[in-house]
This record gives sequence, structure tokens and C-alpha cells, in this order.
Amino acid sequence: MDEGREARVSVRRLVPPLFIAVLLTAAPCLAAGGSVGTKWNTTGIVKMAVTPNYATGYGTVKAVFGTQPAPAPGPGASYQGGAVDFGNVVQGSDYLYKYAAHLNVYTNASSFIVYAEGSADFTGTGSNTGNVLPINQSIYWLPSVNGTSQTDANTGFSSSTPFQKTSQPGSAYNNPAITYTTTPSPIYVSPIGGTVDLYYDFQLKLPSTA
Repeated sequence: MDEGREARVSVRRLVPPLFIAVLLTAAPCLAAGGSVGTKWNTTGIVKMAVTPNYATGYGTVKAVFGTQPAPAPGPGASYQGGAVDFGNVVQGSDYLYKYAAHLNVYTNASSFIVYAEGSADFTGTGSNTGNVLPINQSIYWLPSVNGTSQTDANTGFSSSTPFQKTSQPGSAYNNPAITYTTTPSPIYVSPIGGTVDLYYDFQLKLPSTA
């Protein structure tokens, strides 16, 4: 009986409470040298949270040589919220948006891949109606840091990767789908499941015809 009790205690410590009752009925067998097999199905879980403007010092920096200007976000931006708002920009210029987005991913999958995508190109309004800027020639992403223990060293000249368009306006909202013209480079490939925190800056590159 002492051996049986020790087996039961070790089982209680090692398995989730949901399975204790099942395994305890076989505890005397474990003490006698037997074995128990248990099978169950696990539902796939994927949870994601995106936090824009995730660290202090967020905002738009125009690409210049030498000392970098202080970040100046647009009016739609707010600390750990709002939008990634570049504010007023000038055609023919490049910009970096510091601390643009923090992406937290949790999954019980064995591995996963994260892509950066957009649903439409940029289109002009008012006197610019009819002008179109392809998303993959205008807005780019590049890895950043957490903004607390690490300082963002990116500038408007840092190398970056374009966002890719996935579908036309309208269909993206009514029937979401990933149909790339060109499959983009993943922003992250996880060799294992679990939790991961990813941090990114954005770049805006405007042609002289913008």
C-alpha cells in the first residue's frame, strides 16, 4: 500500500487535474510494474495581439544624414494605441516610424509563420483622385526592439522589406483571404510553438510623383 500511495502522489504532481481521476484508478498497477496509456485531442489555439506605438519615443523620423530628428507622430497616434500615423509627409522623401508595432503571438502549434500583408494599395483623394501607390512600393517593415531595455537604432536608411497586397478593397473585409501576387518574405518563422513577442518599425517611401 505504501508503494501505491507514492505512485498516486507522483501522478498528482505531474499531470493536469483533468486526468488525475483517470490515472488514479490504475495507480496500483503502476506500483506492480504495469503501464498506462492515455490519449486525448487538443484543439488548435492561435492568439495574436498587435499594439501600435508600443514604446515611448514612437513616431515619424524623416530620413536625413547625421543627427536624426526627434520622432513626430501624426495626430491619429497615441501611446500604446491609436494608429501608426506618419502625419504630414513630403513626396520624394523617405521616413522611419519608430516603435510602430508590437506583435504578441501565442499558439500550441508545433511551429508557425507570420507574414506582413495589406488589403489595398494607397489611393489619392481630392485633387489626387486616381493616383495609386502600390503598397509593396510604399510601405515597408523592419525588425525593431522592445523600447525599454533596448534602444531603437534604425534610421530611414535601414534596409527593410515591403508589405504585400493580399486582395482588393471590399473582398478583404467580406471574405478574408490570402492570395498574394508575390508571396512575401515571412516576418518571423518559429521553429516551436508557444509565446513570442515581435517588434517592428515601419518605413514609408514616397516617389517624386506621389
